[in-house]
Amino acid sequence: MLLSSKGIVLQSFKYGESSLISKVFSEEKGLITLISNRSKNKKNRQANFFQPLSAICFVCYLSNKSDIHRIKELSYNQQIPQYSENVALSAIRFFLAEFLSKVIKEEEQNIILFSFLETKLSELNSIDEITGHFHIKVLIELLEILGIQPLLKEGDKYFDFEEGSSSNSKPLHPNFCDKTDLDLLLYAQKDYSLLNKNNKASLLNILIDFYNIQLGGGFENLKSKSVLEIVFN
Repeated sequence: MLLSSKGIVLQSFKYGESSLISKVFSEEKGLITLISNRSKNKKNRQANFFQPLSAICFVCYLSNKSDIHRIKELSYNQQIPQYSENVALSAIRFFLAEFLSKVIKEEEQNIILFSFLETKLSELNSIDEITGHFHIKVLIELLEILGIQPLLKEGDKYFDFEEGSSSNSKPLHPNFCDKTDLDLLLYAQKDYSLLNKNNKASLLNILIDFYNIQLGGGFENLKSKSVLEIVFN
Protein backbone atom coordinates (compact mmCIF):
# COMPACT_ATOMS: atom_id res chain seq x y z
CA MET A 1 0.00 0.00 0.00
CA LEU A 2 1.25 3.47 -0.88
CA LEU A 3 0.96 6.61 1.21
CA SER A 4 1.20 10.06 -0.39
CA SER A 5 1.58 12.97 2.01
CA LYS A 6 3.24 16.22 2.86
CA GLY A 7 5.66 16.17 5.78
CA ILE A 8 7.97 18.18 8.02
CA VAL A 9 11.29 16.57 8.88
CA LEU A 10 12.10 16.44 12.59
CA GLN A 11 15.27 14.34 12.81
CA SER A 12 17.40 11.92 10.80
CA PHE A 13 20.24 9.50 11.46
CA LYS A 14 22.38 7.15 9.42
CA TYR A 15 21.36 3.50 9.18
CA GLY A 16 23.90 1.03 7.86
CA GLU A 17 26.21 1.96 5.03
CA SER A 18 23.74 3.47 2.60
CA SER A 19 20.47 4.35 4.33
CA LEU A 20 18.97 7.18 6.32
CA ILE A 21 16.17 6.86 8.87
CA SER A 22 14.06 9.98 9.38
CA LYS A 23 11.29 10.96 11.77
CA VAL A 24 8.76 12.99 9.79
CA PHE A 25 5.57 14.66 10.97
CA SER A 26 3.20 13.90 8.11
CA GLU A 27 -0.11 15.52 7.22
CA GLU A 28 -1.84 12.16 6.68
CA LYS A 29 -0.43 9.90 9.41
CA GLY A 30 1.13 12.12 12.07
CA LEU A 31 4.59 10.98 13.12
CA ILE A 32 6.03 8.48 10.68
CA THR A 33 9.44 6.85 10.26
CA LEU A 34 10.88 6.77 6.76
CA ILE A 35 13.94 5.03 5.35
CA SER A 36 15.72 6.47 2.33
CA ASN A 37 18.96 6.03 0.40
CA ARG A 38 22.19 7.92 1.03
CA SER A 39 23.54 7.98 -2.52
CA LYS A 40 27.05 9.34 -3.13
CA ASN A 41 25.68 11.23 -6.13
CA LYS A 42 25.06 14.73 -4.75
CA LYS A 43 22.39 15.52 -7.34
CA ASN A 44 20.36 12.42 -6.46
CA ARG A 45 20.89 12.18 -2.73
CA GLN A 46 17.60 11.68 -0.92
CA ALA A 47 19.41 12.77 2.24
CA ASN A 48 19.39 16.34 0.94
CA PHE A 49 15.64 16.45 1.56
CA PHE A 50 15.90 15.34 5.17
CA GLN A 51 17.52 18.36 6.78
CA PRO A 52 15.90 19.51 10.07
CA LEU A 53 12.54 21.19 9.43
CA SER A 54 12.58 20.56 5.68
CA ALA A 55 9.12 20.70 4.10
CA ILE A 56 8.71 17.71 1.81
CA CYS A 57 6.18 15.80 -0.23
CA PHE A 58 6.65 12.05 -0.33
CA VAL A 59 5.22 8.73 -1.43
CA CYS A 60 6.20 5.70 0.62
CA TYR A 61 5.44 1.99 0.81
CA LEU A 62 3.49 1.35 4.01
CA SER A 63 4.93 -1.76 5.64
CA ASN A 64 2.74 -4.23 7.52
CA LYS A 65 5.74 -5.84 9.18
CA SER A 66 7.62 -2.78 10.40
CA ASP A 67 7.13 0.76 11.68
CA ILE A 68 9.74 1.92 9.15
CA HIS A 69 8.46 2.72 5.66
CA ARG A 70 10.58 3.00 2.52
CA ILE A 71 10.49 6.11 0.33
CA LYS A 72 9.29 5.69 -3.26
CA GLU A 73 9.06 9.32 -4.42
CA LEU A 74 10.36 12.50 -2.85
CA SER A 75 10.25 16.24 -3.54
CA TYR A 76 10.19 19.56 -1.71
CA ASN A 77 6.85 21.09 -0.73
CA GLN A 78 6.64 23.92 -3.26
CA GLN A 79 3.96 25.72 -1.21
CA ILE A 80 6.60 26.57 1.39
CA PRO A 81 9.65 28.72 0.51
CA GLN A 82 12.91 26.79 0.75
CA TYR A 83 15.23 27.96 3.51
CA SER A 84 18.36 29.98 2.84
CA GLU A 85 21.81 29.23 4.20
CA ASN A 86 21.92 31.52 7.20
CA VAL A 87 23.55 30.77 10.56
CA ALA A 88 20.76 32.29 12.65
CA LEU A 89 18.04 30.65 10.57
CA SER A 90 19.78 27.29 10.79
CA ALA A 91 20.08 27.61 14.58
CA ILE A 92 16.33 28.25 14.88
CA ARG A 93 15.50 25.37 12.52
CA PHE A 94 17.69 22.92 14.42
CA PHE A 95 16.22 24.02 17.76
CA LEU A 96 12.60 23.83 16.63
CA ALA A 97 13.16 20.46 14.94
CA GLU A 98 14.72 19.01 18.10
CA PHE A 99 12.05 20.58 20.31
CA LEU A 100 9.19 19.31 18.14
CA SER A 101 10.69 15.81 18.12
CA LYS A 102 10.17 15.83 21.90
CA VAL A 103 6.62 17.18 21.59
CA ILE A 104 5.22 15.08 18.73
CA LYS A 105 4.88 11.41 19.63
CA GLU A 106 1.49 10.40 18.20
CA GLU A 107 1.31 8.29 15.06
CA GLU A 108 -2.06 9.72 14.08
CA GLN A 109 -3.31 12.55 11.92
CA ASN A 110 -3.40 16.02 13.46
CA ILE A 111 -4.42 18.51 10.80
CA ILE A 112 -4.55 21.50 13.17
CA LEU A 113 -1.00 20.96 14.39
CA PHE A 114 0.33 20.24 10.90
CA SER A 115 -1.28 23.38 9.46
CA PHE A 116 0.12 25.46 12.31
CA LEU A 117 3.65 24.16 11.74
CA GLU A 118 3.37 24.63 7.97
CA THR A 119 2.39 28.26 8.52
CA LYS A 120 5.23 28.89 10.97
CA LEU A 121 7.77 27.20 8.69
CA SER A 122 6.62 29.32 5.76
CA GLU A 123 6.99 32.45 7.92
CA LEU A 124 10.45 31.39 9.09
CA ASN A 125 11.72 30.70 5.58
CA SER A 126 10.37 34.05 4.35
CA ILE A 127 11.97 36.25 7.01
CA ASP A 128 14.31 38.92 5.65
CA GLU A 129 15.87 39.77 9.01
CA ILE A 130 16.21 37.02 11.62
CA THR A 131 15.22 38.00 15.13
CA GLY A 132 16.00 36.21 18.37
CA HIS A 133 12.39 35.66 19.35
CA PHE A 134 10.81 33.73 16.47
CA HIS A 135 11.26 30.36 18.17
CA ILE A 136 9.92 31.77 21.46
CA LYS A 137 6.78 32.98 19.72
CA VAL A 138 6.30 29.54 18.16
CA LEU A 139 6.62 27.83 21.54
CA ILE A 140 4.07 30.19 23.12
CA GLU A 141 1.55 29.79 20.28
CA LEU A 142 2.07 26.02 20.26
CA LEU A 143 0.80 25.82 23.86
CA GLU A 144 -2.75 26.55 22.71
CA ILE A 145 -2.54 24.05 19.85
CA LEU A 146 -1.49 21.34 22.33
CA GLY A 147 -4.19 22.27 24.81
CA ILE A 148 -1.80 23.26 27.59
CA GLN A 149 -2.02 27.04 27.38
CA PRO A 150 -1.50 28.37 30.92
CA LEU A 151 -3.99 30.57 32.73
CA LEU A 152 -2.09 33.71 33.70
CA LYS A 153 -3.29 36.84 35.49
CA GLU A 154 -1.50 40.14 35.86
CA GLY A 155 -0.73 40.94 39.48
CA ASP A 156 -0.29 37.33 40.57
CA LYS A 157 2.98 36.41 42.29
CA TYR A 158 3.65 32.86 41.10
CA PHE A 159 3.24 30.65 38.05
CA ASP A 160 2.70 27.00 38.97
CA PHE A 161 4.07 24.77 36.17
CA GLU A 162 2.18 21.72 37.42
CA GLU A 163 -1.21 23.40 37.65
CA GLY A 164 -0.60 25.51 34.55
CA SER A 165 -1.88 28.67 36.19
CA SER A 166 -0.77 31.70 38.19
CA SER A 167 -1.79 32.57 41.74
CA ASN A 168 -0.76 34.55 44.81
CA SER A 169 -0.04 31.39 46.81
CA LYS A 170 3.45 29.93 46.66
CA PRO A 171 3.31 26.30 45.44
CA LEU A 172 4.43 23.57 47.86
CA HIS A 173 6.68 22.05 45.18
CA PRO A 174 9.71 23.43 43.29
CA ASN A 175 8.10 23.57 39.85
CA PHE A 176 7.15 27.23 39.64
CA CYS A 177 8.51 30.68 38.85
CA ASP A 178 8.10 33.95 40.72
CA LYS A 179 6.55 37.27 39.74
CA THR A 180 9.58 38.48 37.78
CA ASP A 181 9.41 35.57 35.37
CA LEU A 182 5.61 35.53 35.36
CA ASP A 183 5.52 39.20 34.34
CA LEU A 184 8.07 38.46 31.63
CA LEU A 185 5.84 35.74 30.21
CA LEU A 186 2.81 38.05 30.26
CA TYR A 187 4.76 40.92 28.71
CA ALA A 188 6.22 38.75 25.95
CA GLN A 189 2.78 37.93 24.61
CA LYS A 190 2.13 41.65 24.07
CA ASP A 191 5.34 42.76 22.38
CA TYR A 192 8.18 40.36 21.59
CA SER A 193 10.26 43.01 19.85
CA LEU A 194 11.05 44.85 23.09
CA LEU A 195 12.63 41.83 24.77
CA ASN A 196 16.37 42.11 25.35
CA LYS A 197 18.83 39.21 25.16
CA ASN A 198 18.55 38.34 28.84
CA ASN A 199 14.75 38.46 28.67
CA LYS A 200 14.72 36.07 25.73
CA ALA A 201 17.08 33.62 27.41
CA SER A 202 15.03 33.65 30.61
CA LEU A 203 11.76 33.31 28.75
CA LEU A 204 13.03 30.36 26.73
CA ASN A 205 14.08 28.59 29.94
CA ILE A 206 10.65 29.22 31.50
CA LEU A 207 8.88 27.77 28.48
CA ILE A 208 11.12 24.71 28.32
CA ASP A 209 10.56 24.05 32.03
CA PHE A 210 6.81 24.35 31.57
CA TYR A 211 6.75 21.99 28.58
CA ASN A 212 8.95 19.58 30.49
CA ILE A 213 6.48 19.41 33.38
CA GLN A 214 3.32 19.37 31.28
CA LEU A 215 4.50 16.75 28.77
CA GLY A 216 6.25 14.40 31.16
CA GLY A 217 9.92 15.24 30.73
CA GLY A 218 12.52 14.80 28.01
CA PHE A 219 13.34 18.47 27.47
CA GLU A 220 16.20 18.74 29.97
CA ASN A 221 19.10 18.35 27.55
CA LEU A 222 18.24 20.01 24.27
CA LYS A 223 21.55 19.98 22.38
CA SER A 224 20.51 22.72 19.94
CA LYS A 225 19.68 25.15 22.75
CA SER A 226 23.34 25.93 23.45
CA VAL A 227 23.94 26.69 19.75
CA LEU A 228 20.92 28.97 19.74
CA GLU A 229 22.27 30.85 22.75
CA ILE A 230 25.68 31.33 21.14
CA VAL A 231 24.17 32.68 17.90
CA PHE A 232 21.86 35.20 19.60
CA ASN A 233 24.06 36.28 22.54
